[in-house]
Amino acid sequence: MKIYDLYINEEEYADLNGEKAVRHLSEAIQINTTSYMDTSKTDYAEFDRFHEKMKEWYPEIMKQGEFRKIGYSILIRIEGSDPSLKPALFMAHQDVVPVVKGTEEDWIHGPFSGDVADGYIWGRGAFDIKEMLIAELESLEYLLENGKQFRRTLYLAFGHDEEVLGSGAAAVAGYLKEQGVELEFVMDEGGRFGSGEAYGADIAVGSIGMYEKGYADVKLSVESFGGHSSNPFNGTSLGVLSKAIAAIVDHPLENVLPSSIKESLRILAPYIRRGPLKEAVKDIEANESEIIAHYLSHPDLNNQIHTTIAPTMISGGSEAGNVMPQHMEAVINFRLAPQDTDASLLEHCQRLAGKDVKAEFIVANEASRESRFDSFGFKMLQSVLSHYFKDIVFVPSVNTTATDARSYEGICDCCMRFEPFLEDPEIRAKGVHGTNERISVRTYLQGIRVLIRMMDQVC
Repeated sequence: MKIYDLYINEEEYADLNGEKAVRHLSEAIQINTTSYMDTSKTDYAEFDRFHEKMKEWYPEIMKQGEFRKIGYSILIRIEGSDPSLKPALFMAHQDVVPVVKGTEEDWIHGPFSGDVADGYIWGRGAFDIKEMLIAELESLEYLLENGKQFRRTLYLAFGHDEEVLGSGAAAVAGYLKEQGVELEFVMDEGGRFGSGEAYGADIAVGSIGMYEKGYADVKLSVESFGGHSSNPFNGTSLGVLSKAIAAIVDHPLENVLPSSIKESLRILAPYIRRGPLKEAVKDIEANESEIIAHYLSHPDLNNQIHTTIAPTMISGGSEAGNVMPQHMEAVINFRLAPQDTDASLLEHCQRLAGKDVKAEFIVANEASRESRFDSFGFKMLQSVLSHYFKDIVFVPSVNTTATDARSYEGICDCCMRFEPFLEDPEIRAKGVHGTNERISVRTYLQGIRVLIRMMDQVC
């Protein structure tokens, strides 16, 4: 399946200046807004430069709207004429992840070159997520240039540290809450696109993230006296730690079908032609155990229904084969499903690890709240996406990675995670946070059309 074969209505907005939109994204990529957990490494002057470029590139937005800096994050407001309508908020983030040291020479085009070549725009942020940030600005500028009058107030919000801390989004959401703002919907990055093969469906599936899983790193620590390996009577810290890791991995947590997954199966039911789901989706509630079994058996579905367990780090082993280790540590990463809390997870790990192992959190964040999919925002996004992409069914689902959208749950019950840039899956999989990140010009411009229409129809 070629993704470009699914594009339709590309002739719309023929007066959109695509060349200018591409140039702006190219120049935005050249601004090195890399964020670091150690904020002293972040060059905030680059963020200031980015802000000045936004003001330069989008004169109508600056003329008709309010441009507010909250720290290094940005909030733009276009006031609507009908105060009875809750505002809509379109999101992205300014920061990008670092380029892995030693890989600079592996880039076909420099990571901050912003080169436009071979039909692509190249560089760090091209797909995560400066293309969405610039596309939202281009879309809003286009509507204002064409004299559109907004009934619903529209916000654009661009956090500055989504890749590390998310403090920028939290500050913007806090400001809006202080102003008494309640949002109709939030649209942020995220979501998935792919074949319906996992479901036994002969149609592509676009999954709109209606909530996101939590994140936790649990550290396991073990102490032993060490000594010569010829007398391991009391075992070794490595042996104890290994058993603890194995016990936790071998005892997965509860499997549950969230309401958004059930709704996605109801939507997909007419398209499921084969496999165990064909009969099971006729009565989802009665066949929940069979559906769960299918999800568990499939690599593309498995992580949607339970907390995942991934041992990722171990340290403290001996430097010689005949010396028993003393202090040893391991880290297990969990992506928490909504049914599991931080407290229940830690209790689960400590019980399985045993009395000789200490289990503690390095970091822990529970899953976000499940958003409403019976909402105006979700239905409008489904409709607009279907207008530009054929033979794809768009369904509510879980976002398995974290986004800034969760910061807005206190002022919005419909936080959607879906970027409308449907690119070749291989390019997306290898490019996001990877080497040779890029987006095709065709994908980028189609995403802008989606955003123009979405803003126009809802605001």
